[in-house]
Amino acid sequence: MRKNENGLQWIVAETAQKKLHFPWGAWVVCAVLTVGFCLLLTAAFPSVPYPWWAMTAAAILVQAALLIVYQTRIGNWLVPAGIGVLLLLSLALNKFVLPGFGTLANDFLTLLTKKTGKIYLDLAAADAQFLPLAVTVLLLAVSLLLSRSAWSGRMLLALPILLPCYAALLLGLFPIGIGGGLLIIGTVLLMVQRTAAGEALAGAPAQLILPVLCAALCLLIGLSCQDKLDTNLVETIQTQLHQRRYDSDTNSMPEGNLKNLPAWNKSDTPALEVTMEQPEKVYLRGQVYDTYTGTGWKAADTEETAQYKDLFYWLHEANFYGQSQIALADGYTETATPLSMTVKNLSACSAHGYYPYAVYGSETLAADRIGDTDLPAAENLSYLKGSVPDWYQIQRNLSTAQGRENIETYLSKEQAYADYLRAIDLQMTQDSWAVLQRQLKLDTQARTIGDIRTIIFDYLREAMTYDETARTMNGSGDFLQYTLERSGHGYSVHYATAAVLMLRYMGVPARYVEGYYLSAEDAARYKAGETITLTEENAHAWAEYYVSGVGFVPFEVTPGYIDDEELSLGGDSPDENTYENNTQQFVEVEQPEEINEHKQDRFTFSLDAHYLLLLPLLLILLLAGYIFHRRRVFRKKMAAIDAADDREAIAMRFGYAVCLLRHSTVRPPEGAAEAAELNQKALFSTQEITPEQRKQVDSFAVRVLDACKGSWTPWERIRYRLWNCLY
Repeated sequence: MRKNENGLQWIVAETAQKKLHFPWGAWVVCAVLTVGFCLLLTAAFPSVPYPWWAMTAAAILVQAALLIVYQTRIGNWLVPAGIGVLLLLSLALNKFVLPGFGTLANDFLTLLTKKTGKIYLDLAAADAQFLPLAVTVLLLAVSLLLSRSAWSGRMLLALPILLPCYAALLLGLFPIGIGGGLLIIGTVLLMVQRTAAGEALAGAPAQLILPVLCAALCLLIGLSCQDKLDTNLVETIQTQLHQRRYDSDTNSMPEGNLKNLPAWNKSDTPALEVTMEQPEKVYLRGQVYDTYTGTGWKAADTEETAQYKDLFYWLHEANFYGQSQIALADGYTETATPLSMTVKNLSACSAHGYYPYAVYGSETLAADRIGDTDLPAAENLSYLKGSVPDWYQIQRNLSTAQGRENIETYLSKEQAYADYLRAIDLQMTQDSWAVLQRQLKLDTQARTIGDIRTIIFDYLREAMTYDETARTMNGSGDFLQYTLERSGHGYSVHYATAAVLMLRYMGVPARYVEGYYLSAEDAARYKAGETITLTEENAHAWAEYYVSGVGFVPFEVTPGYIDDEELSLGGDSPDENTYENNTQQFVEVEQPEEINEHKQDRFTFSLDAHYLLLLPLLLILLLAGYIFHRRRVFRKKMAAIDAADDREAIAMRFGYAVCLLRHSTVRPPEGAAEAAELNQKALFSTQEITPEQRKQVDSFAVRVLDACKGSWTPWERIRYRLWNCLY
């Protein structure tokens, strides 16, 4: 190639065949992005048959060859032709390719189940033996797009790969770690490589996507550190978002958050409007919680419950739902008539519905959910009238009628459901288990539910004092330990938590519930169909435990709420089943770090816990170093112009002005013709050049710079100063 310079432009004349070279910068970008992609692929899709390093090595070799071919005459056609060939081959060999992609799709559906707790049916067209071919097609497509994007600097070509990965990372579907960090670094390198050549990102769409992508990168860095750096902050943000979306300022229940629980701030604010065909005592379940963490109650971890996807699909297909189990069981031995109820939400938490026990039918229930703690919002409900003694009678009726085919079928489903409950609803923390071992001092003999209820009633009567003003300042310590061994005071939240954990300690599956309660005395004041307004004074927390064959029933232990019906069940052992002390099922809870008074210990930096903090710092240092280097080169060029003689300085200063104009849409300012003439004179004439002529061209360059800066947007001024270093 021969370059002719006239001060205004470069004229390139073809004199020889362009020599091929290996683009190391583009290859490094490809390598970083490919390693990150393959790490995410193997972490998120366990069916992939190859290790990440093997896929990375193969893809990098292919990309190295592609980067060489891009420099030839067929380079511009390689990506569209390659993608087209892959599509045609996939269509022609669909019987071999689609089953492999179907297996990957099933892996992704499993990820969705673990994230959302919903049931997603697997694709039937899936066969793991065809995975190698599907993975090969995927890696070839990725290699084509990433290599061409790195070669040309057009980020649009990489977006079909980067955007899905970032979306999955932000949604928590893919694990954030080294793979996500490498994708971030690779994206930054791709942007730096493009702008280092003094070129803008290709097209307006990419310029619109770039700020969003940068924001996503920053959010990814924060999310990658959230679990180990400040879980309290994350929980606080999640709580605030929930409250803003679903709660009102008057909600008085803690929604499972037991950390530093304040006094009960009950009020007469209307929460629900309820009508009943036959007004009676009723517990309206709101939020049901499975997991005790020591500082709160949470729904069961969807990662853990995902393994029960097939079970709940089978149960729901057979119309078996935990929320309606009492009514379903009653239907096999009795012909009770369901009653109607309406529940209108006025100011209560709107994240869920409010349901009575013994819901009749499954029309309002979610068939695609794993578990039965989720209560979809519903206003019109049907339920079976009854209370705990009536529901124990259902258990007796089922026992008497065993041997009938329909009851045996029902009991087989109930047994599978009960196995799930024993895996989920017996869990407790090691601290809470140790507290109850110290406090209850029970032997290892098996007990009936009647014996267990009596033990709980007797213990709470002696150990606890009902106090709505109690403040539980447990911090990061165990709530039960603080309540039973330090405070001894509390209201329904304290009593319900203690009851649930004592039930679990003695081997009974139990859950913590928050909702609203209407006593029999208050219900007697209303006529059939009359609107009953429940206020925040009716807000309540209680325990529920599982009755074999029947379902969950409420267990009231809070003073002032216990009635004769509850106490009458204490000693007659209505359930003949026996339960043994729980000694195995514990939830692993991260313990708060001990405060060390030594300064050197307080500032110890744990790499395994905080290594991801180095990622944003490294990126900042790399970008700062790059910008510093570019600015230094620019200053040297400007200093070279200042140090040059008049003739050479005019040509160089005019060339700088032309470069500025090429990055702007403004017209050349006043004096452009004279400056161009002086440039020609400096380049091709032997006439003397005076200092005044040099100053004239310098002044023209200053006017050009001012005009360009006036036409640039703030973003362009930042880019041209820090990235392109034009001024």
